[in-house]
Amino acid sequence: MINLNEYIGSIATSLTEARMISDLKSLEIAEKFAQHDLLKHFSIPRFRAQNIELTIPVAIGELETQYEKDYQPIDNIEFSSQTYTILKDVAQKSSFDRKTSVQLKSVINNEVELLEKKIKATNDESNSLQAYSERIAEQFLAISREKIEFPVLTKRISQSLASQIKPKQPAKQEPKVIVESHKLQEIKPENIIQIKMTLNEEGMEWHTSEDDNGNVNSKLLPE
Repeated sequence: MINLNEYIGSIATSLTEARMISDLKSLEIAEKFAQHDLLKHFSIPRFRAQNIELTIPVAIGELETQYEKDYQPIDNIEFSSQTYTILKDVAQKSSFDRKTSVQLKSVINNEVELLEKKIKATNDESNSLQAYSERIAEQFLAISREKIEFPVLTKRISQSLASQIKPKQPAKQEPKVIVESHKLQEIKPENIIQIKMTLNEEGMEWHTSEDDNGNVNSKLLPE
């Protein structure tokens, strides 16, 4: 079996390669025409597809669920840095003394790691962030001895950091299809899907232009 998107893509790719082979053949014919006294006045035969209609029978084999391989709900370094900045802003200080700073950064780093693990385990960003904010606020007030109301500090931390949490992407389901003719013959007709495709050809060509300074520019543009 093959993924449906890969199968459809391979068909479109094959048609593009077929067009390339046809153009190379037209080039070969053009070179022969150019060497002939009479044929050089003839137009060069060239295949061009206006509309290609395909009816493709397939059967759905199974649905393959794909999950995000390495879900990272937060950027730990950036999250820690922003937490520290929030605490400085709330305390209205440009910096903390060395002892306080070392203690706070250690606490923040540990709590950020716990937060990441909890979000991964529960998928509950809101409650995880609230618990993180409460722990940070509690330890910050104990270390710094600042006279700040606990609910106010907790709310400030959680609101400021909420946008930094990246939601987990939903799982993708990629259908796998049966395309081999001998296998399709063994499947009941009512279980076979007919995919209808219409492909329109759109070519690209090089356009060359020269600017006022004599520089030649080439761009690949639609015909």
